[in-house]
Amino acid sequence: MTESDTYLRNPTLECIASRHRRECLLALNRWGSTLPLKQLAAYLAATEQETSSLGTTEIEAMQVQLTHIHLPALESADFISWKEDDDVVQIATHPALDDPRFEQLLKIDADDVDAILSALSHEYRRITLTVLEAEQTKSRTELAHEIRHRLPETVHRELPSAEEIGLLLHHVHLPTLDEIDVIDFDPATDDVSFNDHPVLERIFAIIFERDDSAVEKLDGFLEGLADSYQEASRGTNSKADWPHFWNDPYYG
Repeated sequence: MTESDTYLRNPTLECIASRHRRECLLALNRWGSTLPLKQLAAYLAATEQETSSLGTTEIEAMQVQLTHIHLPALESADFISWKEDDDVVQIATHPALDDPRFEQLLKIDADDVDAILSALSHEYRRITLTVLEAEQTKSRTELAHEIRHRLPETVHRELPSAEEIGLLLHHVHLPTLDEIDVIDFDPATDDVSFNDHPVLERIFAIIFERDDSAVEKLDGFLEGLADSYQEASRGTNSKADWPHFWNDPYYG
């Protein structure tokens, strides 16, 4: 990640693009807001091995993963309260945790979930997929102009040109989406077409589900952004107005 594109990334989706982190949050929601680190490690190890008969080695290995990779990421994203020498993990007050749609995302169980959530964590790829989901086929140039039109206004930096966006689509974002089989991208013709993918369809169904109660719960956190939640919950013809749910207070 570069400093210049940080504002284009959704830290919430980026953080939960890991099965272990999703399982951590589900465990904290299920068994209480605070859990001993060893208990959390034992649960994740059992889930990974699909057995409750685990030795000390497997649990200790998972605890190392938690302390060096997953808990720092969750703490950095404000999902948990935890320090390196803590023996317990406590859930924090991230606004996403009050949204029923978020819990549904955490519960999706499929091989491709990590890759698709990671792909959706970038604004260019989110807009690309939501536009293609509605219109099925676009050229790379058309997508670049769609993205440029829909980028959030900011007082901190100039928005990139459609040409700059098009280059990044060609070299980075479209190949990424093609690799996980949610689009077909032909670099020779610059044609891009949408592929039906069950995991992506499930995520779209969750995100654009009408949920007025979630809007009300998040109103205090989003400082005036509740209106965008209402519009996203109602749905649009193109679904291209992807809601900036949960993460806005955490953008720099």
